[in-house]
Amino acid sequence: MPEVRRLKAALIALAIGGAGMPAPAIATGSGFSMTGAPAEFADLEQPREMLVDLYFGDRPIGEAWIVARPGAITFRDPGAVAKLIPGLKPSSEIAARLAGELEDNAGRACSPSGAQQCNALEPASIGAIFAEDRFRLDLFVNPAFLEVADRPGGYLPEPAAPFSLTSAIGGAIAGSSNGPATYNFQNRTIVGLRNARVRSDSSVASDLGFVLDDLVAEVDTRRHRFSGGLFWAPGVDFTGRRRIAGFGVSTQFDTREDSDSLEATPLILFLGQPSRVEILIDGRLVTSASYEAGNRSIDSSSLPSGSYPLVLRIREPSGNVREERRFFVKSAEIAPVGQPVYHAYAGLLANTRRNRPVSLSKSLYYQIGAARRLNESFAIDAAILGTGNKPIAQVGGWFLSDIARVRAAALASLDRDKALLLQVGSAGFGRLNFNLDLRRVWSASGEPLIPLPTYSDNFSSSPLNGAQVSTGSYAQATGSLTYSLGAAFVGLTGSYRRDRGIRPDYSIGPSVTWPILNRGGFQLVATADAQRSRRTTAAFAGFRLLYTAGGYSTLGSAGYATLKARDGKRNVARQVGSLSAQWFHADEDRTQVSLEAAVQRDVETTVARANAQANTQLGNARAEILHSFEGRGGTQYGLNFQTGIAMGGSSVEVGGRDLNQSAIIATVDGAAANSAFDVLIDDVPRGRLGTGGRLPIFLEAYRSYQLRLRPFAGSPVSYDPAPRSVTLYPGNVEQVRWQADPLVTLFGQAVDTKGTPIADANIVIAQGLGQTDAEGYFQVDASANDVLEFRYGGNRTCKVALGGIKAQGDYARLGRVVCR
Repeated sequence: MPEVRRLKAALIALAIGGAGMPAPAIATGSGFSMTGAPAEFADLEQPREMLVDLYFGDRPIGEAWIVARPGAITFRDPGAVAKLIPGLKPSSEIAARLAGELEDNAGRACSPSGAQQCNALEPASIGAIFAEDRFRLDLFVNPAFLEVADRPGGYLPEPAAPFSLTSAIGGAIAGSSNGPATYNFQNRTIVGLRNARVRSDSSVASDLGFVLDDLVAEVDTRRHRFSGGLFWAPGVDFTGRRRIAGFGVSTQFDTREDSDSLEATPLILFLGQPSRVEILIDGRLVTSASYEAGNRSIDSSSLPSGSYPLVLRIREPSGNVREERRFFVKSAEIAPVGQPVYHAYAGLLANTRRNRPVSLSKSLYYQIGAARRLNESFAIDAAILGTGNKPIAQVGGWFLSDIARVRAAALASLDRDKALLLQVGSAGFGRLNFNLDLRRVWSASGEPLIPLPTYSDNFSSSPLNGAQVSTGSYAQATGSLTYSLGAAFVGLTGSYRRDRGIRPDYSIGPSVTWPILNRGGFQLVATADAQRSRRTTAAFAGFRLLYTAGGYSTLGSAGYATLKARDGKRNVARQVGSLSAQWFHADEDRTQVSLEAAVQRDVETTVARANAQANTQLGNARAEILHSFEGRGGTQYGLNFQTGIAMGGSSVEVGGRDLNQSAIIATVDGAAANSAFDVLIDDVPRGRLGTGGRLPIFLEAYRSYQLRLRPFAGSPVSYDPAPRSVTLYPGNVEQVRWQADPLVTLFGQAVDTKGTPIADANIVIAQGLGQTDAEGYFQVDASANDVLEFRYGGNRTCKVALGGIKAQGDYARLGRVVCR
């Protein structure tokens, strides 16, 4: 087709130039010069209309009629050309340039020799390179006039799952020979319907009885999450989370397709042609991908969190390689670039009391906050919170550089409470790394800034942090410093805490780790550390050894340790060490079993322990026993387990290895007995099931997945190999069904309704194609209930419904079959 277009364009140009062109003049003499074309060539300088192939980013985008004259071209329909350029922003400047004459830059067109610097242009707005001999016109656009492509920015589709439920169940029992046993049973249940859910976290513990940690209804819209019930409000740096019974609304990005990349600085890169982009950190290749031409958003979802410089290495098809250096920041604690975050919560403070599922106070708690990322280096946030007549305001900010991340915040209340915070952390990618946290709180009343809750252990809650357990006024400093010397590490850690009316506590000490040998599964590491606190001074020096081979591993340590109490009541120094052995086994269906036995002698005790752990499709379990040979420790034991329930539609399944908040139930129906299939989710095997079986697989919420089957064992089967797409929010359970029937080799003769053999026909079946011979005989693989479609004689078709053939093993004789 391009040749036909070019021939047509050449004929048009010839017609415009005129027929009967005179023969060219022959130059004579020692030199030849001219300021214009000879008279007989004057027609060549006249405008010529032709059809050209348009290219952008070295890729064809369409065709256009142009009028060409020496040095310039003009488009016949500039508006149509603008629509063909991918990602072009609406612009009056671009429209005006396309409507006028464009320099043809013919000297920049690539020749067949493939010059390195050809076909390159950096226009102020838009430009062109015209290769007339090939009827090719390349367009070039300044990046400022192009939209950013490859940035998803969209939202996950709303889930199609019906009313469903996921439930995680766990329990732990622990005790010793010297005391009574304790127990804690936990449950997290989420009842979901598309984008709405009711979430419940509860526990039954020996010391608290039955307690509800949260019971909240949630609805996700594209930008917001609405909550109502008993739940945890996020709090601020100086107060931490607080549990309330009330209502809340907040910005959420969980339903965004690019939620993993929103935490990161956008990496926008202009590519003049399709290229491969590699990302390097400290000279190490981290990830690479191919991108089309234009303004491209480079995928950063796999990059680690932190703030650090990186290199974008661009490899062009011509072989040219160029690099761009960028400063990159990725943090879940900071608002995304260009995406302001805000929230509002209000309700009664809730506590945890023995044998009371819900314990509400009379104190009204409220919190309103917002955060915004100003640019790549600065972010700010502010919040107003409080109880009753005590409003508290906090303002804070972030500074991000390739050397360090700095967080500063200040708090004040109408009751004259005050607080200051400074956190400094290194990027984490150089030899020297450091972290420092300084905070000072002045409580006018001597009480916590916000009343404290009691902590209850369950699936969803996390342990209270330092801000939550603090009481009244205090000063606190924690920090760490590490430096790498090749494979060795030298570190220093310290902490200081002073509460009003209490003697200060501190701890400081160095540590050294030096890998000596790492070869053939054998590792030998020298290690030493020391620590001094207000009460004790301790030190250790020795070696740690690790050996792994197959499913076995051995870990040992040996050294010398000392412990000295500052009050003189304890002064111990002796040789210490440990030895443990572990056996690990994993089946093809992902069942994992491990056994471990160990003996350990430290500066004060000697203990022996053993444990067994199993991770199966039915759930996970672990049992452990520990015996102390010194002191009054006696024998201690522990047992814990976890399993799940997934209910969706008419199916209820018990089990599950990874107890996430959503699930699918995979089912294979059909008559293919003794067949097994791997269930692949995003091309990763996640479980195995046979025909007639059902398999629950718990998955992370707020994701879209591609599911498909892969035969593992058994006779050949007929099934749908195409991937299925599933989107899951919390509480969603989606049933995914496949049909698997055995394949039978069929032999027969096809005839039409008159008994005439259907010769040389194509046979179309679900599993592929077949063909009849000159006498109508055929041999194909099909399932018992397939329909054979015969296509012959140009456009004639007929069908044969098998209707449950009787096979002998995996073979069946059909005899003569009438195709209708």
